[in-house]
Amino acid sequence: MDLSGIGGIWPATLTPFRPDGAIDEAALSAHIAQVAGTEGMKAVVVNGHAGEVSALDRAERARVIRLAVAAARPVGVVAGVVADNTADAVALAKDAEAEGADALLLFPPPAFAQGGDARPEMAMRFVSAVAAATKLPIVLFQLSRGSGQNFSTALLTRLCVEVPSIIGVKEGSDIPEIYEDNVRALRALDRPVSILTTNNGWLFSSLAYGADGILSGIGSVVPDLLAQLYAAMSAGDLTAARAVNDRLYPLCRAFYRRPHADCHNRMKTALHLLGRLPHPDPRPPLLPIEAKERAEIRAALVAAGLLDA
Repeated sequence: MDLSGIGGIWPATLTPFRPDGAIDEAALSAHIAQVAGTEGMKAVVVNGHAGEVSALDRAERARVIRLAVAAARPVGVVAGVVADNTADAVALAKDAEAEGADALLLFPPPAFAQGGDARPEMAMRFVSAVAAATKLPIVLFQLSRGSGQNFSTALLTRLCVEVPSIIGVKEGSDIPEIYEDNVRALRALDRPVSILTTNNGWLFSSLAYGADGILSGIGSVVPDLLAQLYAAMSAGDLTAARAVNDRLYPLCRAFYRRPHADCHNRMKTALHLLGRLPHPDPRPPLLPIEAKERAEIRAALVAAGLLDA
């Protein structure tokens, strides 16, 4: 499936586990099929932060991709590549291609947070090595400035110029000025590079700056609302967009807050409350959501019109 130049909604899906800690393959397939079957979806993303990728070994990551490809068609499947070093990233990229993924979502290694902005060649060589190892197109993950793993606007632009297999950027700078700088720089390129906002605290506002779509974990719970928000903003219908944002607001505030390690864990709890996930608990060291916060998540689902009071 050709994803080049395509925006729209790219939900980052979750990875359900059984009580014994193994991947719940039936629940995973059902989850991906439900999300992919929602009108307006362009691709589903697996093996990202939302999918608890760091808790999965290499074989499990490959298995998740295989199941997703079977469950999502004809919607595309984008496989996250999360690794500490170049050799592992290359191996994961090759696995993704072998399992039928349509594109890669390439995460910067944690080492970049230790002053990587002072060594731009490190990022250039890392991304170029992954690109050379597979024919799959690449979406770069632009993380927040607070993470220390973000690319400068100049480096982000250079990567897109020198690595032609980059077709998009998951833009999560989380600072409006940086986001706008990146949007303007990417728009000025000689070829189209899709901008997929993931600034989850201000999705509505970020779309006003310009974006080709949304790539977000909250799409695992409300893919339809993301599609409606993007459609309304694309049509310039701010009244409709505000109405959708009013429904998203309680969910974003319930999911995206400290401790941020629980963000996607909370989404699992939401799906459990909605009857879409049989077992909501994450893999250790993450902890299950406790009763008080579970009640808060339920209240957010009621406020969003997804559950009856």
